[in-house]
Amino acid sequence: MNHRGTIHSVSGWRAVLTLFFLTSMVESLVMSHVFSFLPLYLIELHTLNAKLWVGILNATIFIFGLPLVPLWGIWANRYSGKAVIIRSAFVEAAFLGILGVSHALSGVIFAMSLIGFQLGNTGVMLAAIRRLAPSHRIGFAVSLFSVSSPVGMAIGPLYGGLLVSQAHLNLHTLYVSDGVLSLLSGLMLVVLYHEMKPIAPPNGQQDSAWVAAWKSVRTTFSLRITWVLFGVFLLLMLARQMVNPYVPVAIVQFNPFPEQATLVIGVLMGIAALMGAIITIIAGRFGDAVGFRRVLAGAFVLSAVFVVWMGWTRALVPFGLALAGYSAATGIGAAMVFSLLSTRVPETHRTTALNLVYFPLYLGGIVGPVISSGLSHFGLLAQFSVAAVLFTAGLVAVVVGLREQPVGAEVLG
Repeated sequence: MNHRGTIHSVSGWRAVLTLFFLTSMVESLVMSHVFSFLPLYLIELHTLNAKLWVGILNATIFIFGLPLVPLWGIWANRYSGKAVIIRSAFVEAAFLGILGVSHALSGVIFAMSLIGFQLGNTGVMLAAIRRLAPSHRIGFAVSLFSVSSPVGMAIGPLYGGLLVSQAHLNLHTLYVSDGVLSLLSGLMLVVLYHEMKPIAPPNGQQDSAWVAAWKSVRTTFSLRITWVLFGVFLLLMLARQMVNPYVPVAIVQFNPFPEQATLVIGVLMGIAALMGAIITIIAGRFGDAVGFRRVLAGAFVLSAVFVVWMGWTRALVPFGLALAGYSAATGIGAAMVFSLLSTRVPETHRTTALNLVYFPLYLGGIVGPVISSGLSHFGLLAQFSVAAVLFTAGLVAVVVGLREQPVGAEVLG
């Protein structure tokens, strides 16, 4: 504020990165409650075949969001990236409110389907960060932003589990309060964020948004490097989305304290996400020094090792250790893909590529949980072993598809 009490918006890259970090962290925090406690919520609602519905509902999130993936970037470039990002927070607040007041499976299905209209903000934020950050700080800025999600995923289960178990709140109240937090996040951006002028202002535009979206997809995939990076990211997301919905299911199976199930899930998933966040920040710096490709390859190796460990173990503590390693490895993998997209894709294609960066997540988010749901009858080992095969395929794609560059060349954009 100035001396008259007027709140000034911000536009510097550090300030914008801070706002986006907080926005993404809040989003991940509230969504962590959905992903972590959904199995318990379905049980509380007396849902038949709850394990099967865990996979189906996680896939439902992305079904409605997938067709809109290219449109959010188009609308951000033509009109306002700020409006696209704020829309996400407000839709999130609405769906969490509906989820919180739902007392039947039909209400949960409706609420989860709304999440598809909340997606699409990450690519817009990444593109804005890429435009603002200096070339020698790209790896750091992108990795720091990428770690906002693990931070939210760490804080969310921990405090959510403590609230429900110690403050005697129920999951309905937790989800409604999460909706209020998302609303405040959107209002924060309304007041404080000042965006740069859109790349493609609406004046003189002849194509409809759908035609422009199709052209952006064609432009993005006209380069070999885009195909390779999106293919690598798809394998990472497909494997991760097979595993993540069933982590709380596994914890419930191994948990020796069933009366404290919410707290145990929150502690294990929160600590794992926190460790992943810390290691991902370090990995971003390491990637700047030795090359993002090498770090990405190592992340795939570790992801495969830890996910097999998670599938084999039948004890809570070893599972928690494996979960921490898995969370760190997959977080590093995502951060390295973002960094490679931000540096190896030419400037002429970079914005459209970053706007579509989560297309593999949405596709993997549909296919992965459905496959895992079908394998749920065979147990965790089957589900997690298939994910390990996908992580191994991702390693092969990195080694074969991404040629090495001299250290430092990746930051020359």
